Amino acid sequence: MQIAEEVRGDVTILRPVGPIDSAAAPRFEARLFAALAPATPDAPEKTPAGLVLDLSAVTQLTPAGLRSLLLAVRQARPGAGSAGVRSGVRIVLAAVPGPVRSVLEEAGLAALLESHGDLEAAVRAASRQ
Repeated sequence: MQIAEEVRGDVTILRPVGPIDSAAAPRFEARLFAALAPATPDAPEKTPAGLVLDLSAVTQLTPAGLRSLLLAVRQARPGAGSAGVRSGVRIVLAAVPGPVRSVLEEAGLAALLESHGDLEAAVRAASRQ
């Protein structure tokens, strides 16, 4: 699995490509938590307000990938931060393929995450601006 990263204003965008399965989940989870970490401890305002996951190129989401996503959602909630990880970050999904959406719905994660049909709408939703 490849994961591209882009920053637009106050939003970080992650674009995983391929399956998020047991082999890829540790890398996916590490990238999620890195995106939730403050840019610098003494300048938290420089840290993006939102995290957009562009899932358009994800071909499969297994329980291992769901677990990684759930851990990130829990960490991003206001008041959930621990040392080295900020909290109160808005995680928004973009362009979720049908089979991946079904997995998210079955696991109950679809109700926890805002989702948009295209990347631009998701970036607008995740931004503080």
